[in-house]
Amino acid sequence: MRLICIFLLMVSIELHASVKASVDRVKTSYGQNIQLNISSDNARGKSPNLTLLKRTFKVIGSSKVSRPYLKNGQRKQKTLWFFILKPKRSGALTIPSISVNGEKTRSIKILVASGKANPSNSKKSTESKAVISHDIIVKATINKNKLYPNEILIYQLSVDYPDNSSDDFRVKPPFIAGSIIMPLAEPSFSKHKVRSKNRTLRTQSFAIFSEKVAYYQIEPAAISFIESSNSLSDEANEIILKANNLHFEIIPKANHNSLGYWLPSSNITLSESWQQFGQLQVGDSITRTLEISARGINADILPLMSVLTHKNVDIKLLDVSVENKVEDGVLLALRREKISMTFSKAGNISLPPLDIHWWNTHLNQARLASINAKSLLITTPLTELKPVSPATNKQPTGANTEPSEMNIIATRQLPFANKTSANDKPWLSSAQLNGLILLLFALLVASTSGWLYSLRKGKQ
Repeated sequence: MRLICIFLLMVSIELHASVKASVDRVKTSYGQNIQLNISSDNARGKSPNLTLLKRTFKVIGSSKVSRPYLKNGQRKQKTLWFFILKPKRSGALTIPSISVNGEKTRSIKILVASGKANPSNSKKSTESKAVISHDIIVKATINKNKLYPNEILIYQLSVDYPDNSSDDFRVKPPFIAGSIIMPLAEPSFSKHKVRSKNRTLRTQSFAIFSEKVAYYQIEPAAISFIESSNSLSDEANEIILKANNLHFEIIPKANHNSLGYWLPSSNITLSESWQQFGQLQVGDSITRTLEISARGINADILPLMSVLTHKNVDIKLLDVSVENKVEDGVLLALRREKISMTFSKAGNISLPPLDIHWWNTHLNQARLASINAKSLLITTPLTELKPVSPATNKQPTGANTEPSEMNIIATRQLPFANKTSANDKPWLSSAQLNGLILLLFALLVASTSGWLYSLRKGKQ
């Protein structure tokens, strides 16, 4: 029984492991590079242990990226490492299990083919590549050569091929160690003619985000497909066509601030929405939702918008959602924050304005997206007067039974309180009250006139 429990525990730990490893390919040729990706949710500042890996692979490049996220209401941080590996020999190799802060990845088997060409097939291979290179054109372009950290770089891959050839090919995206690369949209296709021959142009765009100031060489995108051999055997050749080499440069930020974030974008907007409410009282809670929308940046770098501290308000972060979506080929980053606000003091509660500083990449100028300050009136809850129970007015035996002044006042005020609290209406209407005042005034005038008349008669 104990062995079964230990086995189930090991399986559970394996299924919920927070460190993972992957490669861009499991088959390669000697002399070619392999990209190793490692991700961890529990790194806590630790780095992967590459001691065993370096026995069979040479690490020629590496980079690290950290991404905060929210899970089950708790803030966590995912750490990504990118390694460029070069096999030290050909054959069946293994990327060993790699440890990160006590947790290990699974091992990965890599097949490295010999880089020596087969003399009998060298001529045929050269001829095939020459024909394909003239018949299929693979080209890449980028929209900028110099850009700011975390500014979007658009990499466009176009494949021009004849209609009579197979379009069943795979596309390998471009690669840059330490950069984030994501597709912008599904591929688009257009038809055209070249020398009366029908051809198809396949176009696809990728978004590239790089953070560090440096000069970058892009490992080009490529297409691969299988071409059957013309010989009697059923051998098939895998054809790989790479796009042209491109490079770009990340230049320093145009300005610096102490806010801890940098947002290069063509447009950023802020908006808010409130839960519907009436007159707010001490102890009431309402919800507020803030949203930021930014064009052409990765949603992971959008900052926290909510102010979570206030001396008269208890503020809690209920939910955070972050997403990247593509609209008409344009990358749009969205971040939403939902907070609850519970008021602890009456009076005018002032909420500060929200300002998000960003850099307009079209105008090359600093900009500010803002939400104005808010003021909310918080009142004290109304409390009802409770009647004094008869038991409270009982006097001890032998004590003075004459009512005290306080008891008389309470007894006289009790009907007003009971009337008001029971019916929620005044004891006398305004018309009745005015009539009573006129009657009392008339009695006062009459009594005064009688007294003056009797006083004059007495003098005579």
